Amino acid sequence: MAQPARTSSGAGLWRPPSWLGFLWGLAEGTLFFIIPDLILSWASLAGARCGIKILGAILAGAVVGGICMYTWALWRPDSARSAVASVPFVRARMFNKVEEDYRTHGVSGIFYTLGTGIPYKVYAVLAPPVTDPVTFGFMSIAARFERMALSWLIPSLLGLFLRRWIRNHRRLTAALWLGFWVATYAIYWSTVGVNS
Repeated sequence: MAQPARTSSGAGLWRPPSWLGFLWGLAEGTLFFIIPDLILSWASLAGARCGIKILGAILAGAVVGGICMYTWALWRPDSARSAVASVPFVRARMFNKVEEDYRTHGVSGIFYTLGTGIPYKVYAVLAPPVTDPVTFGFMSIAARFERMALSWLIPSLLGLFLRRWIRNHRRLTAALWLGFWVATYAIYWSTVGVNS
């Protein structure tokens, strides 16, 4: 017998499983180009606790992915950089900015990704000359959390204060959530394209 879809006791929305968050974080930390904030924001709308579980899973996946990219860059730096450069909407100027961040701030340069639109994977493949893998992994946890915190906090608050409305308008909630992310990516991709 098929298992029914899991829904939150709060807002009544589908609760993504943690393994999906882990895989999305891993994929985006390597060569996938859609950020895991999509699933994080949805899970957080379903409930803050659900969002926290997904956030933890995403962070774990992202750090594993980042260490994989770090290791690849340590072994074959040109190959790793070329692979990341071929990811959609990754631009050469992003590598220049990350190298500048690392020169100026050392491994703490990873925190300067916030608000730049530069994928974490770019920082990962340029990290080997700057730091060891253990330090990079620990710094990645903090940097990734900083980058994704608002994608947990804001939807969690919306899910809390609009719980009844969301429960009564699940399809509209899903449409608004999807519309927000489509618009966000349209703006981001057009900006990246213009500034490449």
